[in-house]
Amino acid sequence: MNQNKIKKIGDGKRVIQFLIPHKKWVFADSFVIALSQICATLIPTLGMGWLVDHIIPNHENTLLWGLMWLLVFAAILDLILMVIDEYFCHHVAKSVTNWQKLRLFKHLQILPYSYFHQSKSGELLARVSDDPDTLHNFLAWEGSTFMASVQGVVIYSVVLLWIHPYLMVTSVVLGILFYWTSNKVGARTRNASARAREEASRYLERLRESVTGIQLSRILGATDYEIQSVADIRKSFVKESIIELKARMKSIVVIGSYNGFALASVYFISVLLISNEQISSGQMLTAGGLVTIAANEIQRMLRNWLSVRRTGPALDRSEKLLAEPTSAFEVQEGKKLDVVDGLIEFKDVKFGYPNKEDLVLNGLTFQVKPGEAVAIVGPSGAGKSTIVDLLLGFYPLNSGTIDIDGLSIEQSNAKWVRDSISFVSQDVQLRNGSLADNIKIGNEKATDEELVQALRDSGLSDYYDSLPDGLHSSIGERGALLSGGQKQRLSLARALVKNSPILILDEASSALDPITELQINEAIQKRKSKQSVIVISHRLSTVLTADRIVVLENGIVVEEGTHHALLEMDGVYSRLFKREAETGENVLSV
Repeated sequence: MNQNKIKKIGDGKRVIQFLIPHKKWVFADSFVIALSQICATLIPTLGMGWLVDHIIPNHENTLLWGLMWLLVFAAILDLILMVIDEYFCHHVAKSVTNWQKLRLFKHLQILPYSYFHQSKSGELLARVSDDPDTLHNFLAWEGSTFMASVQGVVIYSVVLLWIHPYLMVTSVVLGILFYWTSNKVGARTRNASARAREEASRYLERLRESVTGIQLSRILGATDYEIQSVADIRKSFVKESIIELKARMKSIVVIGSYNGFALASVYFISVLLISNEQISSGQMLTAGGLVTIAANEIQRMLRNWLSVRRTGPALDRSEKLLAEPTSAFEVQEGKKLDVVDGLIEFKDVKFGYPNKEDLVLNGLTFQVKPGEAVAIVGPSGAGKSTIVDLLLGFYPLNSGTIDIDGLSIEQSNAKWVRDSISFVSQDVQLRNGSLADNIKIGNEKATDEELVQALRDSGLSDYYDSLPDGLHSSIGERGALLSGGQKQRLSLARALVKNSPILILDEASSALDPITELQINEAIQKRKSKQSVIVISHRLSTVLTADRIVVLENGIVVEEGTHHALLEMDGVYSRLFKREAETGENVLSV
């Protein structure tokens, strides 16, 4: 249904809609282009007619010099106007493109979290960056010539009407005929361009996967496979591009033939008019010149129109993205509290991921009191990490409520909820930049002293002391200069700097050695009185210091208590703990 709505609006109308907010600049540029058309083509063409009809027959040397200086002045003025036109045109193009890119990027921020699981990152990058650039390229490099062509055709048609109505009617009728023909052929170009753009998105996605996974491909010895897969996509892209090129060539043949037809028709009519003494030789020369220029302008206009049609698929994809329904949680104003103590309550929560029938959580109920450290454990698939997704508001609940200090998350302000939570996960996400840039993401006002203390609390003292540039040292793209353990500790440092009332550790020590893990646990223990802490881990050794352990199985709480109390129950926790201990003994005995 969204796609049908998009097709109801023509490509040209959509481009005009982008220009409406910048109409003052467009009108100013239109005026500049009109003056440039008069100076560059109309004055010299009319001057040729005056030269033949009046100046040469009457030996008017004064008028001849006057015509010469008029042409020189027109040429200089045209040069100045071209520079102004270039500035106006690029200003509008950049303004429109920047607005469109920001508009698309903002929309991405409020889409449901599930949307990103169903979409390819390469395609999203193409929609947010490459597609608006297609519109920019047209507006910046062809928009001005398209406007000049349209204005030129109008101006020259008026002058032809002044010379004789028959000449104007002939030119206009032929122009309409060739526009209709080229538009029919242009539809094929548009379709071919859409398919080529799809292949370009596939290439971008595959290239991203290959570059980010370069280590894996080399480890597996799959370099040749990577090259061949990219080559296959490029081959498909070239094939679709050739089909697009053939469609464009057909359009160009139609467009190019207009010049000959129009000029031959006007000269034929001009000869008939001269023979009847209805126009002079100079007027015939002027009319022929104007028709030649008008024919060239129409050719340019039709070529530019093909470019408009080629922007259509890019605009379709942008509109399709913008038509995606937003997440209610992300866009709602929501409620928020001035002070957060950190009381977390899950009340009979039922949840299943979109497009899946089975429930992950089936009536989950538990709470975390302010300043309490609660560990959540259980077998794989019990729903441990899902708790984090729901607490951060990534998905709507099937039923039940999740409250922070008595305020339901689903009724809360999304930013307030996430500002209240510091999160450290196993899958660490870092950015290309300095050490300080990555730690301050959650708290831009943090001082250098706070950053350094967080680094030391997270076990990065030796690493930090070895850096010649300290906090300004680069960590490489996505933390490429760090080890796995350093990445996790840096993620913990970021959470400590954010210093939210709630701290969530989701497998946050999976890449740490036991000594570093102990150091980090001590740092967290110091903050327990200030923060409510949720620890999610498969390694039961990391949850021993928790005030309370919540054991999940099949999406519900099956056991709850301290480590020693749970061992005495001889239930799920005891079974998991013994299995981990036996695994460790087997490893040591090998």
